[in-house]
Amino acid sequence: MRLRAIVLILRKDGYFHLGEARIVRSYDGWNGFGNRKVKAKYPGNGWGVALILKPSQVDEDFGVPTLFLTQEQLEAIQKAMNRSDELTHRLLGHGWFHGKRPYFKLWELM
Repeated sequence: MRLRAIVLILRKDGYFHLGEARIVRSYDGWNGFGNRKVKAKYPGNGWGVALILKPSQVDEDFGVPTLFLTQEQLEAIQKAMNRSDELTHRLLGHGWFHGKRPYFKLWELM
């Protein structure tokens, strides 16, 4: 697989709002999904980080989808995850203490 883009996608009111997706980094000119919504399987509002991929020769060679990432790509993904937390906090109006990436502002603990 090759990384085409790192994208922030809004999930709100039971749908992924692809028309509101924010491209964090595009590696091959990928320019978005168009203006549409897709039903989300899981409830909850927030922003998520999606990796847009395309097949490559290594997938055929290895017999399974395979993605090699560079350090720069990993850093861009981490920055996108931090941004998604900030955007989700702004959307919800509060932080959260559950899950694998709890996120809250110091004043929320006081």
